[in-house]
Amino acid sequence: MDHDLTRRKFLKGTGSGIGAAGLAAALPWSYEALAAKLNLVGVQWGGAYIDSTKAVMGKQDKFDVKWELHAGGAMAIVPKIKNLWPKPFYDFVVSFDPVFHTMTREGWPEPVTYDEIPNLRHVPEDIIPKNDKGQMIHIPVSFGAHFFGYRKDLIPFPIRKIEDMLDPRLKGKIFQRDAVTGSNNNVVMYAHAFGGDERNLEPGWDFLKKLAKSGNIGRVGASESDFINSLTTGECAFGMWNLPGWGAVAKNFPVEFLLFDKKEAPGFQAAFYSEGITILSNAPNKAAAKQFVDWFLSPEINSAYNEGISNAPVHAKAKAGKVAQNLVFKSKEERAGKIKVIDYVYLSSVASEMAKKFETEIVPLLK
Repeated sequence: MDHDLTRRKFLKGTGSGIGAAGLAAALPWSYEALAAKLNLVGVQWGGAYIDSTKAVMGKQDKFDVKWELHAGGAMAIVPKIKNLWPKPFYDFVVSFDPVFHTMTREGWPEPVTYDEIPNLRHVPEDIIPKNDKGQMIHIPVSFGAHFFGYRKDLIPFPIRKIEDMLDPRLKGKIFQRDAVTGSNNNVVMYAHAFGGDERNLEPGWDFLKKLAKSGNIGRVGASESDFINSLTTGECAFGMWNLPGWGAVAKNFPVEFLLFDKKEAPGFQAAFYSEGITILSNAPNKAAAKQFVDWFLSPEINSAYNEGISNAPVHAKAKAGKVAQNLVFKSKEERAGKIKVIDYVYLSSVASEMAKKFETEIVPLLK
């Protein structure tokens, strides 16, 4: 934000000939103090995300951010920006992989450098999204993942492989995500367990058909609240969700997280996603947005924010909360063994086909 220009416009706009010194004395606030605060407009999720964000915002007085919350799915922000482009009033958007990949295709992200955002130097380079020119275009703030797990008090036997989900003792106990949630990464993990992948989902669909016929699926859900409510009430006891969702369940019940190495149990890896911030290239206050992101990524703030949402921090010097310890790895190699990086770019291109297949081939099989 150009404070000098803003000051000139403001003084000229008074139209009364009052000098700067006279104006400062006449007003009940200090213009210099007002001008020092950087005003921004950002987009964030609701619930624990905005609560944690507002909590850490209280630790500073430099940034004044007006927050707009994602309405429904985070992807809904894309048409809003498209309607406003090339003059969006948003400075930055907090989102995850499918959304920022879509924004990248539109050419909206502002490339950033280590000099502009020094704290980015302490984030693993392999999780920082880049454009086709190799420029960093999205700043991770949380290390997130969707993974399988279950309530140990409701499932009294160990689950160690995908095939265990067909056990009759799990009748009505499995929470199944629909094909839209997480860009169908649930079925992607089934596919990987049986030799498939994002571009060959048939092994995953075949397993899901068996699962639907077994009667073990007790609920199909599409939101974090669906998952939390189902597992906390005991309607279901097994499912796949992210750290914030599992964190809510683990507050009151014993849970077992299924985070195995891909050689040990194919399909029971964590489906990685990065929650982070995209600064828009046509943002009104790009320079201020970069300052904000660097502050938000600092060790203390990155720790506190992620503690509030039960995700793992990305800054090397930040501390992970109790639940997030499950996604803290000793090395890049260990992370690669237990984390599957999903090709969300491709999945987003076949989203409608996957949703149709789920509705026409899976839903009719549910008992």
